[in-house]
Amino acid sequence: MSQEDDHRGTPGGTPDGPEAQPSSGSSGPEQAEGGWAAPGQEADTPPDRPDFAPPQAGQNLQSPTGPPPGHVPPGHVPPGPGPRAYGPPGYGPPPGYGPPPGYGPPPGYGPQAQGAPGYGPPPGYGPQAQGAPGYGPPPGYGPPPGYGPPPGHQAHGRPGYGPHRALKPGVVALRPMNLGDLLNGAFTLIRHNPKTTVGLSAIIMAVASIVTAIGFGGYMSDYGVFMDQIANDPYSADPDDPFPFSAWSLLATYGGALLTQAGVVVATGLLTAVIGMAVLGHKLSPGQAWAAVRDRMGAVIGLAAVQLVIYFALSLAIMLLLVGGFALGLVLITEGGASGAGALVMVGGVVGALAGVCVAAWIGIRIFFAMPAVILERVGVFASLARSWQLTQGSWWRVFGIILLTMVLIQLVASILSTPFGFAAGIIVAVWPAAPWAPVASGAAMYVGSVLANAVATPFTAGVTTLLYIDLRMRREGLDLKLHTAAQAGHDAGPEIYLPEPRT
Repeated sequence: MSQEDDHRGTPGGTPDGPEAQPSSGSSGPEQAEGGWAAPGQEADTPPDRPDFAPPQAGQNLQSPTGPPPGHVPPGHVPPGPGPRAYGPPGYGPPPGYGPPPGYGPPPGYGPQAQGAPGYGPPPGYGPQAQGAPGYGPPPGYGPPPGYGPPPGHQAHGRPGYGPHRALKPGVVALRPMNLGDLLNGAFTLIRHNPKTTVGLSAIIMAVASIVTAIGFGGYMSDYGVFMDQIANDPYSADPDDPFPFSAWSLLATYGGALLTQAGVVVATGLLTAVIGMAVLGHKLSPGQAWAAVRDRMGAVIGLAAVQLVIYFALSLAIMLLLVGGFALGLVLITEGGASGAGALVMVGGVVGALAGVCVAAWIGIRIFFAMPAVILERVGVFASLARSWQLTQGSWWRVFGIILLTMVLIQLVASILSTPFGFAAGIIVAVWPAAPWAPVASGAAMYVGSVLANAVATPFTAGVTTLLYIDLRMRREGLDLKLHTAAQAGHDAGPEIYLPEPRT
C-alpha cells in the first residue's frame, strides 16, 4: 500500500459534502473524508471532530510511520484522490478531478526514493555500480571476441589501470630495450647534444689524427712518384728495391693509426659518462664530461692497453690457425697422394682461419663492455673485464647480433662521409704526382675525411655500447627500477647511480 493510501480518510462525506472519486490505486470505491496530508507531513485534526479517536490498543495502523486515518489539517479542502492541492482553504481542483482509474506509474516504480519497498529501477539497471548482482551491460554488449592484449602480456601498474608506460626522462625509456630502442637512443643522443658528442669527438680525433695524416701524405707522395716513374719507363723499377715507400711514411701511417685508436678510446670513455647521464635526462657539457671521467683516465688507458694486447694475441692466433690449416692440408697431401692437393691446402687454411675468427669473436664479445664498467662502475682494469664477462653470460648471440649490425651501419656511414675526401686525395696524386704541394693536399683531404667520419662514428658506437650495457644490467640486476626511482625523486643523480649494489 502506498503512502497516498495510508493518508486517505475513511468513507464518508467531505466537509463540503461532495463524494470523492474512487482512488486509482485502491481495490474498491473509497471516499476520502476530509483533506489528506502530504506523505511524511503531520496535520492536526480538531479535537471536536466526532470521527476522530486515538488509536486503541492492538489496533493495526495502515502505516507505522504515517498519521492515523482521517487525520486532516485544519482548513484544508480535500481535492480528491489526485495530487495534493496547495493554497488557501477552499482552493483546489473541482470535485471529481483526478487521474482516471488505473492510471499511475508501473508497479515497482514511483517517488518512494529512500529504499521503500517496491521502488527501484528495472532489473539489471540502476546505480548499483560496484559489481552488485543484476547490474551490467545488456546481453551481447562488449568488445568483439579476441579483442584485448596479446597472450602473455603482463600489464604493469595497479590492477584495472592498463599497461604501465615506462618513464622516459632522457634518451630512452627506463625499461629493458630492444634493437630499435638502442639505435634510436644513440641517434637521439647525438641530435640532442651535438656539442658534447660530435664536437668533443671531433676535437679529440683532430688531435689524434695529425700523425696519420702526415704519414699518409708521405705514403701518397712516394706512391705518386713510383707511378709516374713506371708510366714513363716501365723497366725503370729497381728489382733490388721493389718496395718504393719510405720507412718514415710507413711508420707515421701505422703509428698514427695507433694514436687514432687511442683517441677513439679516450673519446669513448668521455662519451660513456655523457650517455649514462643522458639516460636520466642530464645534458653534460664537455667540461662536465671531463670532470666526471678525469680520475678514471688511468684505468681507461690501462684497459685500452690490455685490450690491445688481447686483440693482438687473437689476431696472432688467427694467423697461426691459418698457417696450421695450410700445414695440415700439406700433411694430408703427403700421406694420401697428390689428388686434390690444392683443394686440401685451401680447405685447411680456410677452416683454420674460421676457427680463429670464431674464437676471437667469442672472446671479443665477452670483454666488450669493460669500458662502460670502468667508467660507470668505477672498477679496475681486470675487474672490468671480469664484469663484462659476467654480464654477457647467456646473452652472447643477442649481443653479437646487435654489435655486428651496429658495426655495419657505422662502416656504411663512415664510408659515405670519408669516401669523397679519399677520392679527392687520389685525384690530386694522380693528376699532379710531381707537384710539391700534392702530398700536403692529399694528406689534408684524408685528414678531414677521417676526422669527420670518426666524429660521427665514435659517439654512435659509444652510445649503442653504453645503452646495451645498461640494458644488460636492467635485465639481470633490475637497474631500471633504481633509475626509475632516482628519476622520480627529482634529485640530481651522478654517475654513482650506476654503482652496483653491495652483495650480501
